[in-house]
Amino acid sequence: MPSRLISLMILVYWSVAAFCLLTWDVLPELALSYPPDLRAIAFAGDATKPVRWSIQVIDDPRAPDARRTVGEAVTSSTHQADGWYEMTSRVEFDAGGLRRATPFSTRESLQVQIESRYRVDPSGNLQNLDLRVTSGEFADELVHVIGQLKGKRMEIISQGPLPFLNHRFPFEYEPRSVVQDVLGPLDRLPGLHVGQRWESRVINPFTRQYDLVRVEVARRTVIHWDGNPVSTFEVVQHLAPLSMRTWVRPDGVILRQEVPFPFVRLILERRAEESPEPPPASATGRRAP
Repeated sequence: MPSRLISLMILVYWSVAAFCLLTWDVLPELALSYPPDLRAIAFAGDATKPVRWSIQVIDDPRAPDARRTVGEAVTSSTHQADGWYEMTSRVEFDAGGLRRATPFSTRESLQVQIESRYRVDPSGNLQNLDLRVTSGEFADELVHVIGQLKGKRMEIISQGPLPFLNHRFPFEYEPRSVVQDVLGPLDRLPGLHVGQRWESRVINPFTRQYDLVRVEVARRTVIHWDGNPVSTFEVVQHLAPLSMRTWVRPDGVILRQEVPFPFVRLILERRAEESPEPPPASATGRRAP
């Protein structure tokens, strides 16, 4: 039978451990918060330097860690002096290498560039976007997509050298909602907790689709990134008939995301040298992953 002093120490130790568990793991998941919007995403970005991503292809779904690199993406977010935010991305990839393991495989290399620019007003609403798809093999732009918020509607216009690329698509814009192109990765998703749900729009200039995507923070999980296990939120995007996933560190930094692409399982992997260090526990009140 332990002495009263030992029993008291055990009780104090158990109480401290239970408090830390509640503070670090339980309360943050139960906290009520709004889903991330464009203003929060842009504000959370690190404007001091761009973020680089490796574009990778998984040829065999049974071996998801065996990937081929076919290109690179660079994203940046800028808070301007007038209070507006500008989010840009530049993507370069080999379209021939992308299709190597598909029915449309070709030995030829075809370099494609995608440049996008989004302007978000101080209230967090996307006001306009500009997306251009080009290739050094062709003199003309392959696709040019522009978007303009007019009242409560976002007007999307797609233009290209072929008739089937010319398309107009208006939709009702929810205030501060996220709109992005399929290969323009977001840098961060701040303030996540398990159970959050929201909707966003994804523009795919190659398929002429502008889809409503249902997003859910499904669970906490551990992935291997940069050779180390990292605690992340697994965010699932439901885009019928597909489901894609994004893995987000607890401090909001996106490490990896799947991209919907015809006949190809595409992964955007954040380069380790471009990732900020997670904040210490003293700064966030939570454990660093």
